[in-house]
Amino acid sequence: MLRQTFLGAWSLLTGMKVTLQHVFRPPLTSQYPRERIEMTKAFRNVIALIEIEGIGSHDCIDCGACERVCPSDCIYIEGERPDGMKRRRATKFDVDFALCSECGLCLDVCPTDTLGYVREYDQAGYQRGDFLYDLMIPWREGEPEARDRLRALEAEQAEARKAAAARRKAAAAKAKAEPAAEAGPES
Repeated sequence: MLRQTFLGAWSLLTGMKVTLQHVFRPPLTSQYPRERIEMTKAFRNVIALIEIEGIGSHDCIDCGACERVCPSDCIYIEGERPDGMKRRRATKFDVDFALCSECGLCLDVCPTDTLGYVREYDQAGYQRGDFLYDLMIPWREGEPEARDRLRALEAEQAEARKAAAARRKAAAAKAKAEPAAEAGPES
């Protein structure tokens, strides 16, 4: 009986020691939903179209690469070629997040890097329809302005490519002329 009392007291003191060691440490948990934590860059959640600041819209060109590579077959894209533009633009980008495995293959194959992960972590729903999202950034209201900005951006990029090609051509011509000038006339 005395042995059991001693073992019980020893167990109590051991537990109190562990409690006192951790009582003055900062808490490891957050008080959700009053306190929200910042997600790291490695956090994977649902995908979203990323808005480009220069045009105020996304840069999805409706290539369908993400739709083809998706192992869950949860992405559906529709698009059109707006008047006066070279590239197609996505007009509908639907994702069924009830099927999405968040593998990231769609982000890897996107040629315009227009897809990214959302940093939200509290997306919940009670019905399957709660997880069907149209990811399109609402740009229809200002579509003419967005198209003008996109055309201007494409024109700037074309001018930059032309200028870079001209600099390369001039550098090649200069490099070709220097050996001829160094050799001089040999007579």
